[in-house]
Amino acid sequence: MVLVSETDYRAQLEDLQQELDNIERAPETTLEIFGQSRVEQRWEELLVYFLDSTNPHGFDTDVLRAFLRALYSHGNTSMPGPLRNLEHVEVSSQVSTGNGIADILLRQPDEWFVCIELKVDSPETNAQTDRYAEAARLGDLDTRQHSGTNEYVYIAPKEAPASVSKDFVDISWEHIVTELETVLTDGFGKYPSKSSAQLADFIDTIQLELNMGDINQISEETVLYTEYAETINRVQDAFERDKEQLYNSLEETFFAEFGHDEWASNTRPNTYIQLYKPEWRNIGSGTNIEYEPHLSLNQKQPTIRLRLDIEHTGKNAIREELSSKVSPETFEDAGWEYVDGAYALVAKSVPLDIENPEASVQEAIEELLQLHSLVGEPIEEIVNKYTE
Repeated sequence: MVLVSETDYRAQLEDLQQELDNIERAPETTLEIFGQSRVEQRWEELLVYFLDSTNPHGFDTDVLRAFLRALYSHGNTSMPGPLRNLEHVEVSSQVSTGNGIADILLRQPDEWFVCIELKVDSPETNAQTDRYAEAARLGDLDTRQHSGTNEYVYIAPKEAPASVSKDFVDISWEHIVTELETVLTDGFGKYPSKSSAQLADFIDTIQLELNMGDINQISEETVLYTEYAETINRVQDAFERDKEQLYNSLEETFFAEFGHDEWASNTRPNTYIQLYKPEWRNIGSGTNIEYEPHLSLNQKQPTIRLRLDIEHTGKNAIREELSSKVSPETFEDAGWEYVDGAYALVAKSVPLDIENPEASVQEAIEELLQLHSLVGEPIEEIVNKYTE
């Protein structure tokens, strides 16, 4: 297995950077071209498109996660964070309240919802936030029967008048866009180039229209994607091929060491691979256990991040049982981080040697063998208890 050399496209990218340095004025955004850069409906349509993970943009739930992070990190909201299982979030727009139309509704059934009103230029009319906060229904959601958490959010430029309703939390577009930027900056090269350009263009629009100071970084990325798409696509295609090769190698090496008879795998191409025994699925009320390697290639020191995931409903009880059999100190003595996060219980990073990736893959699987020697038997005992 040979990974693409870091220098393969260096000359082309240096030419690209030279052209970028010579740009004096950023290209107009798409909405500017159509004369609709301050039309609230267009901002709403674009935001809804990126928030909905079922749309074919390739961001999965990453934009939604960044948006929700902007909400729960705001000092005046009561949303818990970080929120989980975002693939189940329903995204609706133009939501009927029986007394007006709310712009956006984000909803995780039986857990939480967020009602959102957006403003760009126009002020609030006829105390609409009061009406929405008092509405018994938001679309097909009966707010009176909702037993989870809820939030009402008013997003407008920071200099705009506050919302009328005391139930709405005022959050500025400036606060939102700071988190949206992280999707592109942290995930550069991870997403389809066309979608990245579209999101960058939307961010540019917000920053330009709100006169936010430093828009150079995102604007430069937009230029980079649009003017040099062919070169970037070649680099990204090579990047994705290498990731696919590495995930395939991890899977093959795992089965070579652990055997095929008792183990299964679930792969989301170029994103992750889950390795587990079939009886480790849907334990008790729905908990899953798996070993889950992740590749982090778009950083200075590429790594293979290994995790033991115990996730979904009922996970806390199973984590407590496993921790009573294998203490956090035991994991740490073996070189594993006891993270106890939303998905992972423990994790370890293995440096990826670009010049000799096979050796790094072998080392990663050996680390999983070591982990399995610690947790394999205790997990079997727990699984047997739940299946008796």
